[in-house]
Amino acid sequence: MLVGWLMLTVFATLLRGEPGYREWNFHLFRAWREAWNQFALQAWLNVLLNIALFVPLGVLLPILSGKFRKWKQMLLAGLGVSLAIEFAQLATGQGMFDVDDLFTNVLGAMVGWSITSLILTVLARGNGWKKRCLGCLLIPAALACAFAAIGIGYAVKPYGNLPDAPAVAADLKDVQWKLDFAPEDVPATAQVYQAGRLDKAAGENYGTQFAQQLGITFPDVYYYDDLMIFADHSTGDFLHLNQRDGTWEYIIGRERTPTFDGAPQDLRAEDVLNTLLSWGITVPEGAQFTLDAPQARASAVASFTANLVPAADRLAYGTLRCHLEYEDGQTRMDRIVNEMVDLTPCGEEQVLSPAQAVTELYRGRSFAGAVLARLDVTNIEICSCTLDWMADTKGFYQPVYRFELRTGGQGTTMDYVPALQ
Repeated sequence: MLVGWLMLTVFATLLRGEPGYREWNFHLFRAWREAWNQFALQAWLNVLLNIALFVPLGVLLPILSGKFRKWKQMLLAGLGVSLAIEFAQLATGQGMFDVDDLFTNVLGAMVGWSITSLILTVLARGNGWKKRCLGCLLIPAALACAFAAIGIGYAVKPYGNLPDAPAVAADLKDVQWKLDFAPEDVPATAQVYQAGRLDKAAGENYGTQFAQQLGITFPDVYYYDDLMIFADHSTGDFLHLNQRDGTWEYIIGRERTPTFDGAPQDLRAEDVLNTLLSWGITVPEGAQFTLDAPQARASAVASFTANLVPAADRLAYGTLRCHLEYEDGQTRMDRIVNEMVDLTPCGEEQVLSPAQAVTELYRGRSFAGAVLARLDVTNIEICSCTLDWMADTKGFYQPVYRFELRTGGQGTTMDYVPALQ
């Protein structure tokens, strides 16, 4: 059984996929912080599976050899096997050398050791066996308490987490910064809005109503964390629904693709609006229409953008994009991406000042900080800093600072810094 476990572990960690870059992570609990930020099952599975992977080692070694019934020997064995795998991953480019993996692997081995030690202690029933049983439960109990504390801590938070927020600060100490403006350094507040998170039943009902409005059906539904995918493979109709805030992407089926005479540059806002309205998709009055249709390209994007535009008793915020393709004298709409949501104000909160946000950017505590560090950028010009809003894991829209950055050789990019204090 030990050999079988070893073969399975080698396959799972070293033999799957193609070799990549040699990477490493020396930030302990980085994976835990990333899972906390996303707070989705798939993210936590990365942590849990790394723990579970080494539980069999902790169960089997004490059975096969008496010396591993001592916790110190088991700890060293788990650490040694995990280190060997991590160094092998680093050498082959299969995965990365990760101290988080070391920690979770050793933790899993000790959980397995605790289980075996508990069973052996109960079977032997020697002097003080009940006290020793309590000692065997210490590690599993501590792990259970840690995850319970994480769950309770998340439940009592007034707002959710920003999934793309930095788990660790990026190393940008060698970057030369140029600031094109003087950021204010005074206490500031900003509104937090609620879009409303969709549970499974509400998401399924949304998909059903969407299909009815368009006169189609979705025979298949797939679930992946916060994403629900409604599909009709026979027609090519797909709806990707984000349960976090109700935003969606609709890939239009072959039989329903709207077409317009002429090139994308000839499209008017009314043409696009009429098509959307025929499908029950509404755009609030006051939304700004833009058409990105370069002359030399066959593709274009028609967009409607609302920046907290009043719509009934709510505020419309975000962008609805219609993706267009030009062929044989006609323009067809093949995809709609709706990132426009209806928001309700729910609280005024203290936020960082623009000057404090710039300091966070310098420190590498931004969404794209790790990317900038990986690209080895040496000169960054900060062109602007504006307050924006972004969906969190509980369906709230939190304030963030949006920075327009110009990097040497990399063009212009956007980066974000969480604003809530």
